[in-house]
Amino acid sequence: MSDSGGMSRRALMAGAGAVAAGGLVGQGYAAAAETGAVRIGPGDVRYENLVRGNNFRFAGQPDEIRVATSAEQVVRAVDEAVRGGRWIAVRSGGHCFENLTASPGVRTLLDLSALNEVGYDAAKKAFVVQPGATLGQVYRTLCAGWGVTIPGGGCPEVGAGGHIAGGGYGPLSRRYGAVVDHLHGVEVVVVGKDGRARAVVATREKDDPNRELWWAHTGGGGGNFGVVTKYWLRSPDGRNVLPPVPREMVQHVTIWDWGQLTEEKLGGMLRNFGTWHERHRAPGRRRPGCTGFSRCSNGTVASPCSPCRPTRTCRASAR
Repeated sequence: MSDSGGMSRRALMAGAGAVAAGGLVGQGYAAAAETGAVRIGPGDVRYENLVRGNNFRFAGQPDEIRVATSAEQVVRAVDEAVRGGRWIAVRSGGHCFENLTASPGVRTLLDLSALNEVGYDAAKKAFVVQPGATLGQVYRTLCAGWGVTIPGGGCPEVGAGGHIAGGGYGPLSRRYGAVVDHLHGVEVVVVGKDGRARAVVATREKDDPNRELWWAHTGGGGGNFGVVTKYWLRSPDGRNVLPPVPREMVQHVTIWDWGQLTEEKLGGMLRNFGTWHERHRAPGRRRPGCTGFSRCSNGTVASPCSPCRPTRTCRASAR
């Protein structure tokens, strides 16, 4: 998304993040860096661009947009919103199809796009993905650095934050499951009984006192339990840290004109789509790597199929 000057929303947030991190020094910038997440109000020239997500149908009018670059800044922003009685919504990539972050009741929009680290945590023996990293960034970094991937979605601009919180699935899911099947832990900002915000770490380790909070984020997240500021990813079988990237992936897309589809034809197509997956659902089937998705957009119905063969050789990023 761009404004009339060609400035993308993510580029604007990168600039705001640099301010919050102390990367820019000038009139007013030093004070902004010291006080925490950048606060952008309706009178700010950046507001109209940042308030909109990928779906232009919904655009809220929050009192403020907070652009955070650290968990500490998220804690402070949540704390202030709770004390002020303001409804807070969280955005990482801005690709929410509904108005969950643009509801009229939202008064504080917490933007995590500047929290975009992807790397490896040797202490936890797990990969780190922050919510503001896009799926494309995650795939490229994991592939180039370690030859591994996650079974996430096919749109490279989607933010990892909401995608993983909702489960995360894509072309590799029939072989490797959902992304949350590989979720080892989360760093999440929660509000306690005392009404104060704090960051806690919850992992799948059986002796972790916060294990139930980890479990709550294995597909039931989406801001229901707190604000995730970091994910740790590690396959549960212990044999591999994460799945290897495919050697190759072939994508085939079939498109039907929406205007030519009758109710009977559409119903038959969807039944056939589901029947094929049902017949090939068992482990060990001949085509476990073939995945189909149906989507409706721009007046068309598309059904891409993406078969792949996995290998440890990184010749293309998995998407």
